[in-house]
Amino acid sequence: MNRLPISSILLIATLVLSVQGEPCAAATRVMVAGSSDSPRIDYISGNTIYVEQLVDSRLVGRSWSNNGKLDPKNLWDSDAFEIRFKDKPSPSRVPGTLLSNGWELVTAEEIKGSRENARDFVVELSNRRLPVKAKVHTFLDGTPALTRWLEISNTGKAPIALTALSPWCGRLWGKAGRVAWAHPTAWRPGWEGWLGWEDLKPGINIYKQENGLTWDDPYFILHNEAQGEYFFGQLAWPVNFTTEFIKDDGVSFKLGPTAINALRVIAPGETITTPAVHLAYLKGDFSAAVQAMHEHIRRSVIPKRDRKKAYLVQCLFPEDQPLTVYRGDLCNEENLKKFLDVCEAAGVELFILDGPTWAEGYGNWVPKKAWFPNGLDPIRQYAHQKGMLFGVYAEVEGGRGHWDNTRAWTEHAEWFIKRNPDYPWRNFIRLEIPGAAAYAESELTRIIKDLKIDIYRHDQNGCFGGEGSETLCDGFIENDYWRYYEAWHGIVQRARDKYPDLILHQASGSGSRLELASFALWDENYTSDIVRYPHVYRAASGLLTYLPPEVMVTPIGMAGKQPDRVTMLRSIYALGQTPMIFNALLPKTVEEFDLEDLEKFRHYNKLYKTFMRPMYPNFKVWHHAPVNATGGVEDGEWFAMEFTSPDKKKGWALIIRLSDRDSESYLFKPKGLNAKIRYQMTFDNIRTSRVMTGAELMRSGIDIHPPAEPRSELLLFEAE
Repeated sequence: MNRLPISSILLIATLVLSVQGEPCAAATRVMVAGSSDSPRIDYISGNTIYVEQLVDSRLVGRSWSNNGKLDPKNLWDSDAFEIRFKDKPSPSRVPGTLLSNGWELVTAEEIKGSRENARDFVVELSNRRLPVKAKVHTFLDGTPALTRWLEISNTGKAPIALTALSPWCGRLWGKAGRVAWAHPTAWRPGWEGWLGWEDLKPGINIYKQENGLTWDDPYFILHNEAQGEYFFGQLAWPVNFTTEFIKDDGVSFKLGPTAINALRVIAPGETITTPAVHLAYLKGDFSAAVQAMHEHIRRSVIPKRDRKKAYLVQCLFPEDQPLTVYRGDLCNEENLKKFLDVCEAAGVELFILDGPTWAEGYGNWVPKKAWFPNGLDPIRQYAHQKGMLFGVYAEVEGGRGHWDNTRAWTEHAEWFIKRNPDYPWRNFIRLEIPGAAAYAESELTRIIKDLKIDIYRHDQNGCFGGEGSETLCDGFIENDYWRYYEAWHGIVQRARDKYPDLILHQASGSGSRLELASFALWDENYTSDIVRYPHVYRAASGLLTYLPPEVMVTPIGMAGKQPDRVTMLRSIYALGQTPMIFNALLPKTVEEFDLEDLEKFRHYNKLYKTFMRPMYPNFKVWHHAPVNATGGVEDGEWFAMEFTSPDKKKGWALIIRLSDRDSESYLFKPKGLNAKIRYQMTFDNIRTSRVMTGAELMRSGIDIHPPAEPRSELLLFEAE
C-alpha cells in the first residue's frame, strides 16, 4: 500500500499477505476505515485482531479478539500509548505533560519492513498541544504476536525532554475473572529465568526493575483461566523498566522503560525510536502461548543464520575460572594445540579462547606475548585444520580490569565512569559520548580484523547499577541509558553488516541482556556463569518460557555442585540449546581421555547432530516441570521438558530429578505427539526401545524412576 492521506469516509484499504510456509489462516491484514478525523485501524495477524481508533483527538485501543471475529458491541476506550514531556527543565518529581489528546492524523501507510512475509504499518500523528509528531509502528508477522514501537519527532525550535513512556498500553480484557500473572521473581546475577506465578489483585499491580542492567527479560504472561486465554508481553529494553496492570472488571496494562530523570532529550528536528513492545494474544494452553512467542521471535527478532555456522558444538576455554585446564603460563600455544586434539576427539566444532586468557590486559586487546609469542594465528590455523571454527572473547565496553593503564584512559579519562563504588576497578566506557563510542567500535573492528576470528564473544562484567550515570543536556538532566544503548546497538549492527560471516556471541554480565533488543543483534546468547545443580535446570525451565532455546548457550559443569556425568552430558546436548562444553569436562590430552568417557561424548554428539539438530530451529517446546501453567521455577522436585518437530514425527524429552531422594518417580505424559502415530520410544538409560501409539503415551504416560546415577532419563520418540 502506498502512502495514503486519510480523507475518505469509506473503507480505505484492505491489505492481505500470506506468510510463507503457513496456511491462509496465518495471513496478516490491515484494514483502515472511517473518516479523516476518526479513522479506525484493524490489525489482523492470523486469528488475532487488535483494533485502534482516533477518537476525540486520542489514539485509543478499542478491542482484542483471538478467534478472527470482532464483537462490535464490546468496544472500549483506552489510550494506546503514553508519553510525557517537559518543554522546560524542572525537578524530577514533576512528571511532565501527558500527551494523551491533541492528536491529528497525518498519514497511514505501509512501509517496507526488514523481514520478508511481514508488514509494518505506520500511523503518523501530529500533536496540537506540543510540537511533537509520533509515528506509531505496528508490525505483523502472521503469529498471534504484534510488535509496537514509536518514532517521536521534535518539530519545534527548542529541545524537549521525554520523561515517561509506554510504547503500548491499554485495555486487554473488558471482562475478566481470576487472572494469573507470571513475571520475574528474583533480580540478581545468575538468577535469570526465575519465573513465578501470582494472582492479579484488584486495583494496581506493579513490577519494577530499577537495578540497572537486568538479569531478566522484561516480560509478563497473563492467564485468564475462565476463558482459557493468554496475553504474553515483552519489552525490548535491557535496563530499568516498569510493568503495571489495573485489575477491575477487566485488565489494563502499561509496559515501558523508566528513569528518575529524563529518558531522552530530543533536539529540534530530531527523531528518536522507542523500545518495542511485543504482545501476543491467543486462546489455548500454556504451551500454545510459549510456542506462539517463540515462533514470533524466530520469525521477526533473531538474526537469520547460515545453517553451516549455526548450533555448532562449542568448547569454552576460560583461564579465569577455578575449574579449568592449563592455567597461567601453561595456557600457551603448545598446550592449546594439545587441547584442540581433545576437542576434535570429543566432537567439538567451534573453540572459544575466553577471557582474560589471550590478551595482554583489559583495554589492551592484543595477544599476550609471554604465552603466545607467535600470536594467535597458529592456534586459529590449527583449529581450522581440525575442522573447528575459532574465536576469542573481549570486553570492548569496559568493565573489569585496570583500564587506567591504557592509552584511552591516559588521553581521555572523561570517557570512563566508575559506576559502582564497591568495585573501583570496574571502569565503563561512556558510549553515550560519541568519541568514546567511536573508540569502542574501532577496538571491536580491530580485534575482528587482526585476529581473523570466526566468532566474537562479547562480555561486559560489572553491570551498571541503579540509575547509572546522568548528563546535563540542554538544561535537562538526562539519564544516559537511552543514548548508551543507541550507540551500543549501532556498533553491534554495523559489525554484523561489515562481517556477515562472523558469529556474534554475547555473554554480557554472565546472563544479563537476555531481552529482545539484544536478541535482535546477536547470533548466540550466554545464559549464566552460575550453573550449579539444581539451580541451572530451574533457571532453564523459566528462560525457555519466553526465549527460544536454540540461540542460547549454557556452560554446564563450569562451577558449583553438579549432577552425575551422564546427566551433565545430556544437559549439554538435550536442553534444546546450542551445546557448550566447559573445558574442565575434558582431559588435557587425548592420551588422558578415558575410553568410557569418550564413548559417552561420542554417543551424545551423535544423538545431537543426527537426531536433534536437524529439527533446529523450528522445534516446539513443551513445559512439564517445574514451570508450567501453574508452576514456577521453585515448584516441585523435577525438571521435565519436551521438544518435538513441527510435524510431530520426532522428538525428545529430558527428565531430571532435582532432589537427592531416589525413591520418587515422575509420570511423564508427552504433549507434543500425534495420537494416531505409532512411535518407537527409546530409553537412553538402558538403550532399549518399545513401540507405542501417541494416544497411549499421552493418555497413560511413562513412569520415570531414574537411579541414583544417572539421576535423569532421556527419551527419544520417532514415528515408525
